[in-house]
Amino acid sequence: MQVAFRKALPPSQYLISGFFIIILVGSGILSLPIAIREGQHLSYIDALFTSFSAVCVTGLVTVDVAATFTIFGRAVIAVLIMLGGMGFAAVIMSIVLILGWDVGISQRSMLSEAYNLGGLSGTMRIVKTVILASMLFQAIGTIVGLFIFLPHYAFPDALGHAAFLSISAFNNAGFDIMGNYISMSDYRFNVLFNLLTMFLIITGGLGFFVLSDILRKRWHWQKFTMHTRIVISMTIFLIIVGTLTIAALERLDLLSALFLSVTSRTAGFNTIDTAALTMSSLFFVILLMFIGASPGSTGGGIKTTTTFAIFLSLMSMVVRRQPAAFKRKIPSESLLKAFQVLMLALLTVTVGLFTLTVFEGERFSFIQITFEVVSAFATVGLSTGITPSLGAAAKITLMLVMFVGRLGPITVATSLKAKQSVLRHVEEQIFIG
Repeated sequence: MQVAFRKALPPSQYLISGFFIIILVGSGILSLPIAIREGQHLSYIDALFTSFSAVCVTGLVTVDVAATFTIFGRAVIAVLIMLGGMGFAAVIMSIVLILGWDVGISQRSMLSEAYNLGGLSGTMRIVKTVILASMLFQAIGTIVGLFIFLPHYAFPDALGHAAFLSISAFNNAGFDIMGNYISMSDYRFNVLFNLLTMFLIITGGLGFFVLSDILRKRWHWQKFTMHTRIVISMTIFLIIVGTLTIAALERLDLLSALFLSVTSRTAGFNTIDTAALTMSSLFFVILLMFIGASPGSTGGGIKTTTTFAIFLSLMSMVVRRQPAAFKRKIPSESLLKAFQVLMLALLTVTVGLFTLTVFEGERFSFIQITFEVVSAFATVGLSTGITPSLGAAAKITLMLVMFVGRLGPITVATSLKAKQSVLRHVEEQIFIG
């Protein structure tokens, strides 16, 4: 049996609709009495914000998750995080495969759009990688995390903490159930905890295409695709530079600086008080958040490959050489798309920043608001502590910014396009710069 979508809508609109439906259903379930702890009040906008943040794997919260939600409510949040991390397209493809239906071109197109594959080849391999990698790494995280939490909690609670941490970390969500908005501060000097969490964050942030390439090529660097080489190189570079810079600016121990460097690129956990960072550190973390993870991953931001392509394009202009890396030339279409992503991301952040300054500019500093908006767009979840105090209009703004950041500016932009015009114009030169 073959399942087909209506051809009236492009894949990007199906993705947007799918994510939005999951968010609305999630907010409805989180509003049920069974999901809220006795004596706690949860407004619908806070339930909606929590659902947005979970599905968009962000981690920004307006309420204390541990104090507000029951075990059922936390389980719902965990499921929303997994659905958001895998992506609507992968979830649909998984159901299609389980039911034994044939996968048509429309479904493959939607998957290609979701993971920025640029074509239909390799779509089913990506689905299988998404399913297997998600199950495998989250299971490993749960087992190892259990031994970390057992000394502090009874077995059922330790298992719950371990599973929630594993799901949240691998999907770069940044949600935690520690309570009192302290995130992972109690485990700042726990080496095993830090290593496990960073491993899950980095693995989820590499992208499912890279994970598939690594498994198929068995860690043979020369056999990796150019995309995989760029992602791995940029990831290592950003982690090292981030660690050294943060350690120098804040005079932190290397473990804490390393954790912040890793988590800043879309994960959202923190072992130190983010609000206590210096202005220069906050600005540097904003840069790391804006860059984010890699394409086809559970993370957000403009992505490592976009940053690499833009830098390479600018350098090629200076040295007057072709934009190439690893003895391969980057296509002009990829460079153009990188700049389009950058400009759309800056536009999204600028509009969100302006809107938040209108509603909250009198109560919070410009750097706090900027940090909040970039964190939402890059689906990071780090905050200087202002999220619970925001008004309804500011919360709605952040929800929209998170939504655009999770789906990707290009996907949102292409979903709005009208019919292609057949009108052709005469070309004329203009002066640039």
